[in-house]
Amino acid sequence: MSLRREPNPNRNHPLYCPWCAGEQLFPAEESDFAWKCSDCTRVFEVRYFGQDDPPQRPAPARSTSAALADSLRRHAGDPVLGGAAGTPEH
Repeated sequence: MSLRREPNPNRNHPLYCPWCAGEQLFPAEESDFAWKCSDCTRVFEVRYFGQDDPPQRPAPARSTSAALADSLRRHAGDPVLGGAAGTPEH
């Protein structure tokens, strides 16, 4: 007789018990999502349902080459970046 079950990809592992903050948690047999706290002997479930869509989608990011070209245009005279207009004298 094997006491081990097949792993459940839907099971989230809690870090502590929501009632007593105990860290000795083990899978319970009540359901595929149940956990048992060995400190307070409570059984609870943890489920992950996903994320909601954001109310507004962010604008798509520019490519690396486009961002670099914009940065070089903005800082053309910056002596740190070695622009022609602001070349420091030695």
